[in-house]
Parts: sequence; structure tokens; C-alpha cells
Amino acid sequence: MKPAAPPAPAPRITRLRGRSLEELPASPLRYLLTPAWLVFRSLVALRGLAFGRGWRRVQRLQRPVISIGNLTVGGTGKTPAVGMVIELLREFGERPVVLSRGYRGRDGANEEAQLVGDVPVLSDKTRTASGWRAISEHGASCLVLDDGFQHRQLHRDLDIVLIDATDPWGGGALLPLGRLREPPSALRRAHLLWLTRTELCPVPELAALTAHLDALGRPWIASTQGIATLVGLDGRAHALDAAATGPVLLSCGLGNPGGFEATARHAGLAVVGALRWPDHYHYAASDLTELVARADALGARAVVSAKDAVKLLPLASPQQSAAILVLHAQPQLVGDGRARLGAALRAVLPGGRT
Repeated sequence: MKPAAPPAPAPRITRLRGRSLEELPASPLRYLLTPAWLVFRSLVALRGLAFGRGWRRVQRLQRPVISIGNLTVGGTGKTPAVGMVIELLREFGERPVVLSRGYRGRDGANEEAQLVGDVPVLSDKTRTASGWRAISEHGASCLVLDDGFQHRQLHRDLDIVLIDATDPWGGGALLPLGRLREPPSALRRAHLLWLTRTELCPVPELAALTAHLDALGRPWIASTQGIATLVGLDGRAHALDAAATGPVLLSCGLGNPGGFEATARHAGLAVVGALRWPDHYHYAASDLTELVARADALGARAVVSAKDAVKLLPLASPQQSAAILVLHAQPQLVGDGRARLGAALRAVLPGGRT
């Protein structure tokens, strides 16, 4: 009998431009952050108490507000979820406008604002002010609050919270010891929970997670990463085939790079390494040159996320645009998830229109 081939070595992960600081909570040095964690936990508890008791004022707008957010910092698949909600709202004849904080954006916008489609996106830390602008200047019939679960100053009619099945509780601790913005108990104020990347989660862990969501007593839906596609930075389509693509070097600046890397492996790409840049990183031309050089040194093609492609494209030469590939994954709701999401949206629209 022919002996089994040895397992392929795990892809090497390289952290760049200070990304290693973000990995501190996973290292033995994490407990050096305990004083900061105690302060953050106290502030989160006091803030929750202030809103729960009505000590903090909540402002209302004259249009339905649909919030899409999460418990953890980044990486739950929120941007494509916003796009799916916008698509449904338009099917219902609505004129949605997205209210974004524009986190780490330039000129008031970040790459997420460029990926939600052709609807207006207003980026402002004061969402109430941008909400009034959306109504008066853009004729918004409803407002989509991007990354809004913790923005409790603005009343929302529907609170949708995304949970990444591959890392639901952000390491099990609040910032900075983990990736949680709030404790899991905060999910009780959500109206609808949305479990993402379910196909990447082992079956026993997924069963335990869904049982936990059932115990919370909140309705929930689930989605998979859906069908992945591979497109050059120059816009040319490529076959998503490991034999045709060859070895690849992944590169992303996302809150949860592990999710992107798991998607690439699940799609069948032959991953030989991964570069992790800081979340929402603003690339320079030298970074792009470094990316291509690192891929060439491995005899690999560079593959980036859609969010990174938006920022890399203006910097790329024609040769670089042809050399770099972009991995897209369009989520698909499981079972009757799309119908349930549509029903939740219709319930908060004027007249429950169909």
C-alpha cells in the first residue's frame, strides 16, 4: 500500500504595519491589558445602564431606521448583509439611504461605503444629523444604519445583529482582552439575529451555537458564504480552480482576517501564505509593490478581499492590476431566511407594504 502523503504545511501568516498589536489579546501577554479591560467593561456597563434606565436621550427620525451591526469588532460579513437589505428594500419600492460612521475613511467615507451599491451613503459620526440630511436632501423613505448596534443614541425600528459562526464571541472577552464590544447578553435587545459563515463552522459547534440562540428567545436567520468568484483587479474573470490559479498568497486588511482566509481555503484555493494588514488599512504604492514582490517570491498569485481591492485599484499599474486577484463571496440565506428577513423589514415600513 502506498504510504499517505504528509499533510501540507500550514500557510505562514505575516502581520504587517503594526497588525501584531491587534493580536496581543491572543498572546500570553494579554493579561497586561487587564487594567484597560476593567475600565472598558465598567464604561460599557454604565452606558448600558444609562440607556436602559432612560438617563440617556434617544432621538427619533421621521423615517424607519434599520440597524445592521454586530457584537465584535469587524469581520462578520456586515457589508454584504447591508447590500442584501438594500436590495430587499428596493424591491419593496423604498428609497433607502445608508448612514455610516465612515470608520477610518478618507473624505468622510471608507471602502465599505463604496461596496453597498449605488444608494446614497452619508458618513458622519453624528448619525442623527446625517439622518435628517438623508430625508431632506435625498428623499429617503427609510434609513439603514451601518454598524449601528452600539449607536444607541438613535432610535431604530429594527435591530439586526450579525454573528460570525466561526468566531461568535470574539475570543470570549470584551476589548482589549478580546474582540467583543459588548457582552453576549446585549443580544437580548436585538430584534433579529443573523448567523453568517455557517458552512465554515464544524457541525457540533454550529449545533451548540444555534441552541444558544434559541435559548436567547430572539428570532434568527443564517447564511453561508455562497458562491465564491475570482476576478482580477483589472476586472477580468478567472476560473476559481486551484490547478488553474496555482498557489496563492492571501492579503487583507480586515477586522477578522481569519474569516477571509477560511473562505479562500473553503473555495479550494491553494493557500501558501497570508498577509494581514491593519483593519481598514490605507495602502501606499510601496505596499502594493511589496505585496506583488512577496507573492513572486513564493511563486504565487496575490489574492485580496473586495474591501482591499477598492483601495488598491487606484494605486495599481496595469501590470499589477493583471497580477492581483480579488476573491468575492456573495452570502446566501439558508432555508426561508430571505422570506423571514423580508417580513421583518416590511413590518417596520409604513403600512407594512409589500
